Amino acid sequence: MQIPNYSPQLNAEAQEHFPCEQCGAELTFMPGTNHLACSHCGHTNPIRVSYKPIKEYDFKAALHELERLKKEPNKVISVLSCPSCGAEFSLKPNEHAGDCPFCSAPAVVSQHNSRYIHPESLLPFVIREKQAQEIFDNWIGSRWFAPSALKDKSKRDDKLTGIYLPYWTYDSDTETHYQGMRGTVYYERQYVTVVVNGRPVRKVQNVPKIRWTPVSGHVSLHFDDILVGATKTLPRTIIDNLHPWDLEMLIPYTEEYLSGFRSEIYQVSLDQGFQAARARMEGIITQQIRHDIGGDQQQVSSKRIQHYETTFKHILLPVWSAAFRYNKKTYRFVINARNGQIQGERPYSVVKIALSAIVVIALILGMMYVANDMGLFEQMSNDTYYTIPEYHYGF
Repeated sequence: MQIPNYSPQLNAEAQEHFPCEQCGAELTFMPGTNHLACSHCGHTNPIRVSYKPIKEYDFKAALHELERLKKEPNKVISVLSCPSCGAEFSLKPNEHAGDCPFCSAPAVVSQHNSRYIHPESLLPFVIREKQAQEIFDNWIGSRWFAPSALKDKSKRDDKLTGIYLPYWTYDSDTETHYQGMRGTVYYERQYVTVVVNGRPVRKVQNVPKIRWTPVSGHVSLHFDDILVGATKTLPRTIIDNLHPWDLEMLIPYTEEYLSGFRSEIYQVSLDQGFQAARARMEGIITQQIRHDIGGDQQQVSSKRIQHYETTFKHILLPVWSAAFRYNKKTYRFVINARNGQIQGERPYSVVKIALSAIVVIALILGMMYVANDMGLFEQMSNDTYYTIPEYHYGF
């Protein structure tokens, strides 16, 4: 299988320009449609939708080819770079500067070596800017302990920016051999100490114990479209929680869908992305091993995971993003432009938190006073103290 086109990724000089047939102004993609629209005269042009199947590419073959290409001279392309957060974007036609949509810092044109792997599929924008602004207003308005001034400020800030974020997806078949222990809970009748009316009393009760048995086996799992963000600009807490993405609706890369939007260049390499995907797969494999061991409790002492038929895709996913400054600090937020899922950073009001803490403490003290007056603490002293479960190993 051939690996993807290794031409420079999102080369600014190669980006297409889409002039309006009626007035010559720039046509931009209209989210939620398959049309380009002219904001000057209202004319629309249909986008020719491709129905080519979305390809998966061999992971090992791609790594081998990337190593080979390192020995060849690279082309140099112009990109829009943010000196503050490190984001890099493809340039729009005739663009020489602008503000970073992630942190609002001034971005400048810089020269970089070309990337090799070009995105071959994407999800187009569905949610429009006005809808995204409403989603953000509702989100910031519902944040607990957010400063009151922030909610008013958010409605006055600059407009959102539509961005296509780079992602990798990985498919892999896995075979895992493991060794571990199966724990079975059983009960023995033993004397335990309880407190009755302030005095220790011995009683017979059922006490849980665990019998451990060594086990071994193997599990087979297939992973499909493990998604890894290929940007380092946004925190993982944001980019990994924008799901769900309807990846079954991916379409072949078409330049028209990028018209009017930015597209970030990937900063996480193909191999780095697979390391993150493999860690996620390992967590799922461990869960499957525990299920395979069975019993009441499980211990996994060792496992050997082998990956087969690993493939990947480089895709672009749409978000609305903006940053706002509050008390001299920048806060970022991102909205999934397919379903409206929002993730972001926000400030907290120290005054609101302090007042809430005072109210909670007052309520707790009041409840303790009432409980003591009703004699509830004396009743609670009659609780039973159980011995810790013993562990027996059946070898």
